[in-house]
Amino acid sequence: MSRFNKIILIGTVSNTPELKQTSSGDSLCTFTLNVDRPEMENVNSKSDMFTVNAWRDLADSSATLTEGSIVVVDGSIRNRSFDNDNGQRVYITEIEARSIKSISNTSTSQTSSIPVVEESPQTSDKSFDFNEAIKTDEKSSEFVTQLGEDVPF
Repeated sequence: MSRFNKIILIGTVSNTPELKQTSSGDSLCTFTLNVDRPEMENVNSKSDMFTVNAWRDLADSSATLTEGSIVVVDGSIRNRSFDNDNGQRVYITEIEARSIKSISNTSTSQTSSIPVVEESPQTSDKSFDFNEAIKTDEKSSEFVTQLGEDVPF
């Protein structure tokens, strides 16, 4: 069984990030990420809210994010629990960020959409010949000599 805990989210920062210092001096930046669910027929659009925690250097750089920024968060899911003042067990699920990349910085009053990366159009119908590319590349001439004339791809 694999022990792999990874999540990648693309969403909108829904509040101003809060930067704190722990008693040991580590920086902690916390913000809420609003992630839209894919639209389906006959179903109203929904979104999920995630609490994102960034530590140390990442926390310092994340503190510069603004409300409405569209970001990609790469991290892991963390669950924790505690007993509140009423003696009830409270469960919390958070995202511990490993990296945060800002895609755009837009205001929440404007409509925004996640950019779509499209393939560049082919300029010619001729297929790419890997063998010829390696043969003509100056850096790979020694590699071609070692392999011989037939490159296995």
